[in-house]
Parts: sequence; structure tokens; C-alpha cells
Amino acid sequence: MTMQCWILGLLERGNICKTRSTISHLKIMSPPFTFPKTHFFHFSFFSYLLTISLLFTGCAVNHISYQTPPQTKELSGINSIYVNQFKGEQSVLFNKILTHEINQHQFLKYLAVFPEKKDLNAAVLSVEVSRYAAHDTEETIQQKHISLVEKKVLQDNPAGLNTVKRVFEFIEKSYPERLIKRTLDLELSFKIINAYGDKTLYLNSENASLKQNFRGEENILLIPDKMDEMVLLAQKLIQKFLDRINPEEQERIVALEKGTNPVPWTLGMLDFGHPRIIRSNHFASGMRYDLALKGWNYVLFEPRNYPESESFFFNDEVYSRLKRAGLPHTTLEPLLEVHDKSFDRDEINIILMGLIQNQDYKNYSQIIKSHARVSQNVDRLNLAAAHYNLGVVYNLRSELELAGFHFARANAYNPHEKYSQAWAEIQHLKGDYNPLDELMDLSVESAGTLTPPGGALLQPIKFKTP
Repeated sequence: MTMQCWILGLLERGNICKTRSTISHLKIMSPPFTFPKTHFFHFSFFSYLLTISLLFTGCAVNHISYQTPPQTKELSGINSIYVNQFKGEQSVLFNKILTHEINQHQFLKYLAVFPEKKDLNAAVLSVEVSRYAAHDTEETIQQKHISLVEKKVLQDNPAGLNTVKRVFEFIEKSYPERLIKRTLDLELSFKIINAYGDKTLYLNSENASLKQNFRGEENILLIPDKMDEMVLLAQKLIQKFLDRINPEEQERIVALEKGTNPVPWTLGMLDFGHPRIIRSNHFASGMRYDLALKGWNYVLFEPRNYPESESFFFNDEVYSRLKRAGLPHTTLEPLLEVHDKSFDRDEINIILMGLIQNQDYKNYSQIIKSHARVSQNVDRLNLAAAHYNLGVVYNLRSELELAGFHFARANAYNPHEKYSQAWAEIQHLKGDYNPLDELMDLSVESAGTLTPPGGALLQPIKFKTP
């Protein structure tokens, strides 16, 4: 197992060279600038913490390393491959990728000419693009936008003076939005025979799929080219194939996510990761999977306590989210009194109790604070990281149902191509996934809303009605 660490370099002693100083004693006694001791202490303390953080993050174990034996005994002793044919759609381009990957391989050699029949260390490879699909379908969907509009109204008072009162109004507006659904599906079939041509040494297929949705003009303009995406899929499949036929024992490394927990006063520059996720990663790196699974599950279901540095800010977006969440108008309207204002952890409860009724405070205070707190994105990133790590370990343990569930949940909290691709690979391993089947309502988005499978460590409670 390899571990990246920060190593301090050795000190070397040089010869002392005596020279006449060109700086006078007066200049030495009176420096050109002054540096207060308090500032120097703060700077030194910050530098010390920065050094410790680099050492900590450099030596932290956030991956699983394990050995895999050769998967095919028939290929033992094979150290060179000749590509006899590569047929199918985009076969010329994919053949160049295959040649490049073989040349980069540690144990295999690419043969430019057909090997001799007596050569027992050479093999002949044939590849076919058995499935190739790259589709973009565009449609227009109706979206609803809720915005908060502020108006100033003049009011008369008994003193005869006009006063300006701030009035807020929610405006719901429907608008059309472009939606592009991209489906990529690729399958490569590999066949290896011996140099004599009378024995099949390997016969298998590798497949990969990717489904993505792009909404809005800005996201649509940034859509990557379909051909580039298919090239990446082909390269990944070829690398997986070469790993499978590797005649030597391999060390595999699976990266884990550490979550996020930025130090408040560093403006996000220092982030050691979520403590419980890091601790669970340490268990997983030592193959203590049961403890790692418990730790990551605790992150998913631990009580959400607000840190001392938490703040709550009521801007237009917060009010719009509360409106979409179904907060009653009688509860939402008094909250407009604190529009564009921020409160700390000790103030927020006092403010809410003064604005809304006691019963509403019991029913909706947690919802209000959840939408108004500034660091709510941190929780989503940590939940996604914990779900992803759970999926990685369950995949290593061949518990594919649980692995797919956690990869889908990770994508639900933080939509990312890495999570959706991991989920798609699990579906292919299960053998019941066809992304081109429109009748099959199976996607990473829909899977993210399902209840946990039967083998999950924690299950939702089902109350029995009398």
C-alpha cells in the first residue's frame, strides 16, 4: 500500500564566507518598516496551521488499495498482442486508442506484424463495436419561477405626514425552458485467440452508458461534443479490458471522498474534510469495512446541530424556497420583516419566536432555519460524499443493489457525472439496464428517490396503523 506524505528535506551545512557588510549599523538599528508583534504572532500562528494542514491532508488515507490476481488463466504467459481486426462504427478511431493504450501498458507489447504460429507468448485480438448510440433529444418544458418583488407604498398617518411602507409580493411566472436529453451507449466485444488460431483464450464484452440532462441556455451552450464523450467511453472500456487480461497481479486503488468542513476564519482556504468521513475512510483503507459502513451511515443520520459560526440570511432566494416548500402564507408573511437581514445561531430563535405564533414556531422553525442557513450546501456535499463511499465499499463486496442505491443518492444530493457514471456501471454489472429502452423508467434521477434496499444498514420506520 502506498501513501503520499509530505517529507521535510534534509538540512545541509555550507562553508561560512566572511565578507564585509555593505549595510551600516545605523540601518540595522532602524529597519525601513515596522511589524507589530501581535501581527507577527498571528502570521506565525496561521503559517503553523497551514503547515499542519498540508501535512495532515498529505498523509490522510482517503483510498482503498487492494491486490487482484490475474482473472484469466488461459492468458498466463501472454506478453504481446497483435490486433487482427477492429470493425464497427468509429472502428478506425477506436483502433488508434487501443494501439495507444497497449503501448502504454506495463506488461503487454503491441505487435505490428502477425506473430509466428509457434510463438506461445503472443496472441491475436479481434474487436467489434457491437453497440454504438449517441442521441440528443430536445424538448421544451414549462417551468414556474417564483420571485419576491418589493414595492414602496405611501401611507398617510394622523400627523398628516406621508410615510413610505415596504410591501412584498410573490409573483409566479411560467416560462418555457429548453431541455436536451443526452444518451450515450457503447459496447465493445473482445476476442483473443492464440497465435496458431485453434484456441480461444478470451471472449467477453465491455459496455458503458451515460444519460445526462441539460437545462437552460447557459448549460446547453456548455454541452461537450458527443464524439468527444464517446471517445472517453471507448478509452475507459479499453482500459478495463486490458486490466482484465493483465497476466500479472495488479494493485488497484479506489479513491474515497473526504467531505468538507472548511475552517470558518480561513475563508474556505483550509478544509480538513468531515471528521467522521475521514475516520471512516481510515477504517476502509485498513479493510475494516464494517466500521467504515457504520461511520458513513452515522454521517447520513446524525443529528444536525448548528455550529457556533452558523448564520441565517433571509434573501429573495430563501423566501422563494420557503414558498415552494409550502410554508403557509400566515407564517411566511411575518418573516418578510427581516428581509435582507442576517442573524447568528443565538439570535435566530429569538427572532422567529417574536415574528410567528408559538404553534407555527413548533411546526416550521426547523424548516425555516434549514432554508435560511448559509452553510446548507456543506451538508449536501458531505451527504453526497458519505453515500458515494458507501457505494464504493458495497461494490467491492459485490453487493450491487446497495451500491447502486448509494451512488444514486449521492447524485441526488450533488449531481455529478462521476456519481451517475458509477450508478450506470452498477446497472450494467447487474445485467438489467438498457438506456435506449424508453419504456424502462430507470435513471439515476428516479433511482435517487427510491427507498433503501432490504440489506441497508438503516431502514425507514414503518408505523402500523391501528
